[in-house]
Amino acid sequence: MERGAPHPVNELQRLQRLSELCVVESNVDEVFERVVAMTALYYDAPISLISIVDQHRQWFRARVGMDATQTPRELSFCGYAILANEPMEILDATQDERFKDNPLVTGPPYIRYYAGAPLLTDDGLALGSLCIIDGQPRAPMSARDRSILKHFAELVMQRILGLRSRSFVDQPTGLFNRLRLEEDVRHSQINHLGSQLFVVDMLSPKFLNDVVKALGYSFSQELILAIKSRLQALLPAGCVLYKVSPTRFGFIVPDDAPTEALCRHILEDFKLPVECQGIPVQMQVGLGVLPIDSAQGDQDWLRLAVSAADDARDRNVGWARYEPKFDAAQRRAFTLLSSLSEAVRTSDQLYLMFQPQVHLLTGTCQSVEALLRWDHPLLGPISPAEFIPLVEKTALMRPLSLWVLDAIIRQSVAWREVGINLRISMNVTVNDLEDPGFVDQLLKSARLQQIPPEHLEIEFTESVLMENPPQVQQQLQRVRDAGMEVAIDDFGTGYSNWSYFSQLPVTTVKLDQSLMKKLATDAKDQRLVKTLIELAQRLGYRVVAEGIESQTTLALIQQWGCTEVQGYLFARPMLASALPAWLDSRPAG
Repeated sequence: MERGAPHPVNELQRLQRLSELCVVESNVDEVFERVVAMTALYYDAPISLISIVDQHRQWFRARVGMDATQTPRELSFCGYAILANEPMEILDATQDERFKDNPLVTGPPYIRYYAGAPLLTDDGLALGSLCIIDGQPRAPMSARDRSILKHFAELVMQRILGLRSRSFVDQPTGLFNRLRLEEDVRHSQINHLGSQLFVVDMLSPKFLNDVVKALGYSFSQELILAIKSRLQALLPAGCVLYKVSPTRFGFIVPDDAPTEALCRHILEDFKLPVECQGIPVQMQVGLGVLPIDSAQGDQDWLRLAVSAADDARDRNVGWARYEPKFDAAQRRAFTLLSSLSEAVRTSDQLYLMFQPQVHLLTGTCQSVEALLRWDHPLLGPISPAEFIPLVEKTALMRPLSLWVLDAIIRQSVAWREVGINLRISMNVTVNDLEDPGFVDQLLKSARLQQIPPEHLEIEFTESVLMENPPQVQQQLQRVRDAGMEVAIDDFGTGYSNWSYFSQLPVTTVKLDQSLMKKLATDAKDQRLVKTLIELAQRLGYRVVAEGIESQTTLALIQQWGCTEVQGYLFARPMLASALPAWLDSRPAG
């Protein structure tokens, strides 16, 4: 016996259509189940199958009377049924040279009779068949029964197309969607096809949202269609493009495809803006590449590829293969963000530490900077340098800032009750200064607790000024009008626009600690710091130097006229309970 049916002449096109329409599914579809049950009942057949003929096997989308879910293609009767456009009928398989030695004939289910109608697409490609099987020979079907079997097969095809349209197609673009991509990745893995998954992130979600707000949904949809057309033209022949999310696309290529060349080709093309309604829109492309490893077992392949794409854009490298270390960082970031809302509500995770600022002329401490700390129940201490940049991008910044504000107000009250009258400085973000509600709460809390305004100070970095200058200036003026101090933190590392600073109600500049690290040996840094101190003093600002750790550095800034310092040479950040003892150790002034 020849092992298996010959392949159709259009096998490559057939397999391509198969990959588009017939996803391997484990869930039961009620329509398919009814069709096979109805077919078995009408023909009084013990077995009825919807069989999909794949590259190396046939698998059953629905079945009656058969326990197996698939068989090798070389044993498949349906492999012959797909060679013609009309139903195929085998009256007695033991008398047919093609099948008499077939294990499915000589062994279970002991096929004697077979009739199968091909599942045909509109362009004549056969995906498989709807078939009936009997363990006994039969007489030929009547013309009417053959016609009805064809009709049942057409119902199956209509259902296949309906499922494709409803479940696996992104309606605005006509592309396969994320669900279909995940199924096809799983199919590639199960069948050891040796493939690579690509995810192309075209725009940041924030930018797309800005496009919608400025130009409307219809423009954004046209823009995505224009991106789709550009991207499809860059893919290898026969490569299917998928729509993964509002800003992401995906595709699968063989693992021997030239990965870097393909990525560079896409990145180079999208250096030119995508034009939509006469408006050029510059893309922000990040490409993630992930080999689909059959040995890896179940994986969230799409998430890992998206992680690589995000990493590529964040590091401004264009494209990146998936690396576990970057994925671990993103998962940690998600863990932190998802944990923070609980931390704000509880009393045992977030706390404040305070670092004194020392007046050099008297040696006394008149101010402390409040520093937020987080002791995560599972991850341990988390540096604010790690979690604050993450939180600033989310709606969690507001409740976190209000938590810090409340803690500072309560601490100021507690210290005043024991005779400690210190100015407490609080770091604020651009989100805080763009939100009148935050300043409202600051002023309200200070008034209700009868805290002298001069006992509170807000600090902000120079970068905050770049976001929304008019709004920031307005809120700073409200704070200053109330009598509170206003400080620019990390001064000397930003754009340092003195003309703009002169218009702001600033009372203090804090020289960034990075300027102090090489101050003792770097002549350039010495000239810079000396100039900054002189200019700040001429404008009437109080000048605080941060990061003072050596006597040499202290001597230099004191020589140039700086009068207040903060750093490990004097005190590390400490809990509020430790501050009274430290203050007692200082000169009376």
